[in-house]
Amino acid sequence: MIATAGGAMLGNLGPILFAVAIVVALLKLRRARVGRRVASWPYVLWGEIVFYAVGLYDVYAGISHAFLGIPVAFAELGIALVALLSLWRGFEMRLAATLVFAVFSLGTVLGHPNQIHNHAAGAAGPAWWFGDVVVPLVVLALAFLSRDAYERRAPW
Repeated sequence: MIATAGGAMLGNLGPILFAVAIVVALLKLRRARVGRRVASWPYVLWGEIVFYAVGLYDVYAGISHAFLGIPVAFAELGIALVALLSLWRGFEMRLAATLVFAVFSLGTVLGHPNQIHNHAAGAAGPAWWFGDVVVPLVVLALAFLSRDAYERRAPW
């Protein structure tokens, strides 16, 4: 029973971390409002999603793929490292993490039909669509929405 629950949790880790990112972003926005600080909701949400749903999830995916001998493992670990650091490094690094992640994830969509045909585990289904299609599109949209707040703060 515990093994089944653990397997279900790891199988849905991407959506779980996405939900955690939303909760943390809401808490940060509430704290900013109580402290009467201005906070851009797209920028805050973008940072948390990149940290949790991209960074932490890609650590898990990279380690899992490394144990299975899948060549993308170290690419995922590199994306994870940049995504994790981007929470504290500002707009440009967050944008770099977003663009690399989005290109990588949306690019894997092209390779998955072959794996789906061969019945590879984890190559299809809701978790796959969520992680490889929905999350990249969401972080790209949040990056686009965050640019105005960034441009207003820019010194030029």
